[in-house]
Amino acid sequence: MNFNRKRRLLLGSFAALVLAGQSPGAQQLAVGRTAQNLRFVAGGVGLDESEQMKALANEFSLTVVVAATSGAYLADTQVSIRDAEGQNILETHLASPYLLVELAAGHYAVEAVHNGIRQQRRVMVGNNSRARVVFAFDVPVDRAKDQPTS
Repeated sequence: MNFNRKRRLLLGSFAALVLAGQSPGAQQLAVGRTAQNLRFVAGGVGLDESEQMKALANEFSLTVVVAATSGAYLADTQVSIRDAEGQNILETHLASPYLLVELAAGHYAVEAVHNGIRQQRRVMVGNNSRARVVFAFDVPVDRAKDQPTS
């Protein structure tokens, strides 16, 4: 068995164990298939899940991260991916900041909409390369911690 196959099996087993061991109230990774019948995973809420997504990222050709310009991760974002011909590859609502997607080699338009603000990036995925897209939205920062207490 070659190294890459062993690594994939190990990471897949790790993901299955983590998901199986989550408490009922814990956020779970969202797993699905694209229009190309390739897999995607969304998650990254909380430190443990964020670290899990970072560990899985090398198994996917595209990583999408959604954040505020302040650096805080964001959720509640609509993401769509279209190929060079304009065909819809994936359309999903993220309840988390990370999206990992397997894509066939080619050119893609990735769009994210958060609070009505739309951003688009173009990416190229090669046969043996990965792409990373970071959407940074200029949205108000939670300032509750700055408020004086009575």
